[in-house]
Amino acid sequence: MLSRAFDKISDVSKEMKKTKIVIMCGGRGKRLGEITEKIPKPLVKIGSQTILQLKYENYYNQGFRDFIFCIGYKGDLIRNEVSSFAKDGNIEFSDSGEDAGILKRLHAALPLMSDSIILTYGDTFTDLDLNQLVSLHEESKCEATIVVAPIQNPFGLVEFDSRNRVTSFKEKPTLNYYIGYAVLDKSSFDYAPEKVFHLEDGQGLVTFYKIMIALDKLNTFYHSGLQITFNTEDELKVAQKQLIQFYTSVEEK
Repeated sequence: MLSRAFDKISDVSKEMKKTKIVIMCGGRGKRLGEITEKIPKPLVKIGSQTILQLKYENYYNQGFRDFIFCIGYKGDLIRNEVSSFAKDGNIEFSDSGEDAGILKRLHAALPLMSDSIILTYGDTFTDLDLNQLVSLHEESKCEATIVVAPIQNPFGLVEFDSRNRVTSFKEKPTLNYYIGYAVLDKSSFDYAPEKVFHLEDGQGLVTFYKIMIALDKLNTFYHSGLQITFNTEDELKVAQKQLIQFYTSVEEK
């Protein structure tokens, strides 16, 4: 059911796009417990397909053909799975080991990049229009563009000064957060010192973005549509329901 809906997701031409898509697939996903002791997180199934396959088919139907999969933990399983469904794409793998941080995995894949790349994570799903994202990035003249989405803080936020006098009170404000998608020019990595690439987990990427902010080279793309991610078994159950509802509604249109 899910795969049949992909042709209706986007009205864009099937013309091949030059921008490569880099999908991060190397993490352990420890919070999913026993599930990720057997398989890497991107191979968790939503219905009859893995979330990685759903992502690939989404991007393929938007006209993208060139993919880099940054693997690590149980990388052979990722290779086998991708080989089974991505027969029409141009597929490359970059393996920087099980313990590399996000930025180090990206840095290791640099030789496979030509110019700009679209960064995405193997365990998330959105209805993001990647063509609009790339167009806005190019128009911005920045070397990096991150995708942000709204999130409502469930608490009242209070600010106060050195005298403990309240200066601001915001009841459940709507904030913006980074959802793990970005367009990065290959040249943007030149601004990061070598030591930044070796920082653990997501610290390197956050530091890299802070460097780009300081240089006034980081742009944003606002996305208010579907955004699904999961870190626990309970969140996985919610994600499965959300995706099935999403594709059911797409098929009915």
